[in-house]
Amino acid sequence: MKTRIINFIPFLACWLPLAAIPMTRTFAICNLGIQLAIFIAAASIPGWHTGRLSYVDFAWSFGVFCIGIETAVFAQTFTPQVAAIAGFYLWSGGRMSLLTVRLYTPRLLQRDFPRYIYQRKRWTAEGFRSERLSIQYEIMLQATANASALALPGIIVSTDSASHFGAYETAAVILWATAFGLERIASRQKRTFTQGQNTDTDVCTVGLWRYSRHPNYFFHWLQWVALAALAIPSALASRDQHNGVLAALLVVGLLRTAHLMYYTMVHYTGAVPAEHFSVSKRPAYAEYQMTVNRFFPGPRRRTRVPVRGNHTHRQLHKPEINDALRDLEVPSA
Repeated sequence: MKTRIINFIPFLACWLPLAAIPMTRTFAICNLGIQLAIFIAAASIPGWHTGRLSYVDFAWSFGVFCIGIETAVFAQTFTPQVAAIAGFYLWSGGRMSLLTVRLYTPRLLQRDFPRYIYQRKRWTAEGFRSERLSIQYEIMLQATANASALALPGIIVSTDSASHFGAYETAAVILWATAFGLERIASRQKRTFTQGQNTDTDVCTVGLWRYSRHPNYFFHWLQWVALAALAIPSALASRDQHNGVLAALLVVGLLRTAHLMYYTMVHYTGAVPAEHFSVSKRPAYAEYQMTVNRFFPGPRRRTRVPVRGNHTHRQLHKPEINDALRDLEVPSA
């Protein structure tokens, strides 16, 4: 229990200052209320009745979508930066919400996604016996992430009334667009491979999957990196209204946002849970692990590198899925 309480501290440490500062207070408090309402209604209640954690996918996605609306509504001035960041939240959250809303189709979700089955292994290893309470804990952890760290770029840019959309901001938008396009290419390559004349034990090594074992996760993470980068000028601009210490803390917070998504994509609900099942299902996957980078794309290795075991990691805050939801390949936070 102590570990679980500690896992909330980074999110509270991010949210409390935002709620205390006048220029971000309204956004922070309203967003907390909205995220809690979404997660309780869309994930906590059905999760309690069904014992399924997968409903959190919709709650997280729709929560991200709502952050986009709030970014536009609470912005002091609707600058190009606000439009770009709000657009990211709306597009990313809205697209995934349309995919995950199918989770509520009667009898579709017969069991949790493998990434959440893996979570149960973590709970057991950590000594937590109540599955119902563990499900509620996971849901609330993701709710607080949406209320704090993942909303930080939108909150920061909403306070900046100046418009300074130059080469740096353009580069960040190009990075996001490129990463989104490559994520879709990776997902399409995997889908084509899965639908081809291959057995369930074959390993996808085509296209981008030849250079990274999880290129879809990598490029989705890179979109969040672009989002955080786009908000940095607004964080630095806060020096004029407050002080350099606040600006530095906001920049550190944005770096934390990018790191949180990296941890999610690799350890929490992304690569590690996925590979736990891939190794047991696909005999050739072990060799794939030794010759191809797990996350960051790179050249294939001629010398086989032993892969560290899948440990039970500390949690901060999702790829095999059923056929009806095969397009849903990016884990939530």
